[in-house]
Amino acid sequence: MPAFDNNETAETVIGNSMNSLRKIVDRPCLLVNKLNVRKKRIWHVPRPEANAVCSSEFVPFSSHSSDLSFIKISLLSERITAYLESCSSGSSNSQKRVTPEIIMSSEIIAPSLAEQRRIGAFFDRLDSLITLHQRKYCGVASWMLGVALVRLGSESGGAFGEMKHVLQ
Repeated sequence: MPAFDNNETAETVIGNSMNSLRKIVDRPCLLVNKLNVRKKRIWHVPRPEANAVCSSEFVPFSSHSSDLSFIKISLLSERITAYLESCSSGSSNSQKRVTPEIIMSSEIIAPSLAEQRRIGAFFDRLDSLITLHQRKYCGVASWMLGVALVRLGSESGGAFGEMKHVLQ
C-alpha cells in the first residue's frame, strides 16, 4: 500500500525484504484494496512488469469482457464505496476489511463494451490532466516559495537578516 499512496508508483524491492504476504500480478488488472475501503485505493495495472507482486490487502481483478478503466470508475463511486463500507468488519475503524467475495459480488451497471471503453478512456484522460495540472501547480508553488525565500534572505534586516549574521 505504500506504493499506492506514493502516487501509484511501483516500488522495486528485494523479495526477502518484504514482511508480508504478496500476490503475483501477471496480467492486466485492477488491484482493489480490501482494507479501509473508504480510502478508495484502486490501482489500474494495465501492463504489469515481470515478477510483479502486490500486497495481500489488494484483490486482483481482471476481465476479458469488461473495460478495466470503466470498472475502476464504477468501483470508485459513492454507491459502491458505501456498499463496501457497510459490508466491512474488523476490530476498529482503521482495520475494517471486506472479503474478496464481497468485492467480486459488487453490482455494477455496465453499458456495451464499446461504450465502456469510451467512458473509461474519457476518465483516464481526465485523471491524467488533473495529475498534470497538480504537478504543474506544485512546481509553480515550490518555485514561488524559493523566490520568496531568496528575496526575504537578501533584504537587509529581512526575516533572515539575523540568520545571516549567525552564519557569518
